[in-house]
Amino acid sequence: MLKNHLKIAWRNLTKNKLQTCINLLGLTVGTVCCLSIIVYVFAQLGYDTHHEDAESLYRIRTVITGNGNGGADFNAATSSPPIAFALKEDFPEVTEACRIVYFGEGNDALLRVQDSKESYYESRGYLADPTFFNLFGYSFKEGNATGALTDPNTVVLSSTLAKKLFGAGEALHKNLVLGSGENELILTITGVFEDNSAKSHLNPNYILSMNSPGLGEFVRNEQNFATQNFVHSYVKLLPGSNEKQLQEKLPAFLQNRGAQNLAAVGFDKALLLQKVKDIHLYSKGISNQIDTVSNIQYLYLLLILALFIQVVACINFINLSTARANKRAKEIGVRKAVGANRGSLIRQFLGESILLSLFALVVSIPITALVLPFVNILTKGNIDYTALFDLKILMPLLALSILSGLFAGAYPALILSAIKPVKVLKGTINVSSGSGNFRKALVVFQFIVSIALIAAVIIVNKQVEYSQTKDMGFDKENLIAIRLGTDEAIGKFDALRSQVSTVSGVTDVAGSNHYPSEYIMNDLGLHLPGENPVNQTLVKYNGVSDNYFETVGTPLLVGRDLRTNDSTQVIVNKATIDAFNIDIDNALSSKLIQTYEGETSVYEIVGVVADYHFASLKESIAPIMLFNDNEPGWLIVKTETTDFKTLLANLDRSWTSINPSTPFVYTFVDKEVGKLFVEEKRLSRISIVFTCLAILISCLGLFGLISFMAEQKKKEIGIRKVLGASVGTVINMLTKDFVKLVLIALLIATPLAYYYMEDWLQGFAYRISISWWVFALAGAITMGITILTVCVQAFKAATANPVKSLRTE
Repeated sequence: MLKNHLKIAWRNLTKNKLQTCINLLGLTVGTVCCLSIIVYVFAQLGYDTHHEDAESLYRIRTVITGNGNGGADFNAATSSPPIAFALKEDFPEVTEACRIVYFGEGNDALLRVQDSKESYYESRGYLADPTFFNLFGYSFKEGNATGALTDPNTVVLSSTLAKKLFGAGEALHKNLVLGSGENELILTITGVFEDNSAKSHLNPNYILSMNSPGLGEFVRNEQNFATQNFVHSYVKLLPGSNEKQLQEKLPAFLQNRGAQNLAAVGFDKALLLQKVKDIHLYSKGISNQIDTVSNIQYLYLLLILALFIQVVACINFINLSTARANKRAKEIGVRKAVGANRGSLIRQFLGESILLSLFALVVSIPITALVLPFVNILTKGNIDYTALFDLKILMPLLALSILSGLFAGAYPALILSAIKPVKVLKGTINVSSGSGNFRKALVVFQFIVSIALIAAVIIVNKQVEYSQTKDMGFDKENLIAIRLGTDEAIGKFDALRSQVSTVSGVTDVAGSNHYPSEYIMNDLGLHLPGENPVNQTLVKYNGVSDNYFETVGTPLLVGRDLRTNDSTQVIVNKATIDAFNIDIDNALSSKLIQTYEGETSVYEIVGVVADYHFASLKESIAPIMLFNDNEPGWLIVKTETTDFKTLLANLDRSWTSINPSTPFVYTFVDKEVGKLFVEEKRLSRISIVFTCLAILISCLGLFGLISFMAEQKKKEIGIRKVLGASVGTVINMLTKDFVKLVLIALLIATPLAYYYMEDWLQGFAYRISISWWVFALAGAITMGITILTVCVQAFKAATANPVKSLRTE
């Protein structure tokens, strides 16, 4: 029986080649989309599950409120240095603790092999407690995890870095030099671990022992439970421990350990536990991440897009199957007359749809393998084609394919199997007309998806365009940031500045601890004179040289520039005086006070600059205080040239002439600004691709539907033409119903798209407003594509010879 069903299904599929090709192409495109997205989603799952007792590992993160606005002033993945081990001391369910200090982007360490003159800036450096490998599992290529970070001045390297530094030779027990000049540190390599062996939010290039001097010593000795929230803290709980119960104890713990510290700074602080295996997908809105994280909502959005495209492809199958119902009515009538029951007919029709869906699945796998490089570019992923053959992916995909076949074939099966054989054989039945309203509803759904996606693409692209063209508060063009990097280079700032100023094409040179657009994490609590020190406002701070604002193009609203002999004199941005309710006319006579642990620092405002962005447009411009720093970390160079190749070569020579032991490392500020909008750009590209695919599938369905409508009405068209109807009249007759359906879809899609896109835009502090023309344009594009698709086939029908269509069969 099964063999018979398959044979008949195959014959019907090959008999109706146009319908089969349209359905197969639509289902294949939909399945390729689903497979690509499923592969990407699976690649984002399973982070940090490879560690032993992964369910018991937690990160301690911090939420600080203190500006009196009720919002989270500081929601970070970090905490104060003493917290992790204090938890271990106070709670028996905490069996192990570990702290990590991430050196951060832009703070790459200068490393070189001892006795070698060649040095490298290396990123992803960690400073970690000796307990690091007790919590996190790494496979060692050289050495052993036990005791690898116990001794001072020891370091563990990734296999990638070890190969870069030592080639094929062994790295174990060799020495590295960290930094340069008087503060250089000699490190002994105690191990090499395999990197890229498992998915994790921790991807160190090298790990330095916390027992080392310098920053490690500071972290070990720091006992303030309120401030210095820059340490990534982790704890391991006893198996079976109740996380929620421990979470409930944390406020009392913080008060018991740090009440005096908290009172001194005047803000509210909360500690939150987060499962390590949840970090990659559930860290939306949490700053100071140690590595790039994803967003579970982003994955849900991709899955919904894939589902919509698959549903649109299934709708094509339903519409074309019901439209051709009359073609199969006699077959069904004969089969019922010779004894076929309704159940066998339903199985027959479902078999056809499932067979087509499974064939689309088979075809989609090699196609997905071919487009996978494009998917990686689109999503910034690194998915290998072997992932396509993972059973964890193939099994859900097989289930989806079967469900798609059932969904697509269910309604046609029910409609066709209900045909009465007597009416069919008498020629008094018209199945297609009975399902016309349902087909129209499905076509409207396709139009709704198309219009909503087009509107979403327009809005996302307008927001990206707005982000890229918005005045950042500084001149990002032709601005180069040169990293000083080492104490030796920083100490030669004045000499480097003078030398670089003489380079042809350079117009201005200044210094800053953070280049324009770089995220600034440093802040301090300030209050006005005479106010209660408890009522503090958190203000970011950055050290800059004189002439900085002129170099970067940020206008000074009132006051003067910083001078090289300034100590407590500061410049603030407009957001700072607004936060303290200081009138700009009185700003130059104002002072800001920092009170901390009984000590008071007074800062005199000598200038106010216009607000400028140093974070994504998702964040409001925060108050910032800028002080004079004669030894900044970056050299900011304003240029006026189009020949950057020559300019950079000259800058390199100027740098080497004064600082030959430190590599010349630079970045273009406009490039760094572009990195602030990477997520939005990626969403824009993805939405464009999926919208085009959804429209393509819808057009295929429309083309097939209008083809069968024209065939169904060919005698009517022939009679109209004989009676004098023009080609335009016939085209209008065939297209007017689709125009009405587009208008209905526009009315439904507009409020839906507006609601969800308005919700998306709420995540931006600086955003566009959604205008009515967006939906009018989306409707017009959909209308234009629909009319074009329908008119191609309608014109063919309208220009056909009426004699042929009226000829007696």
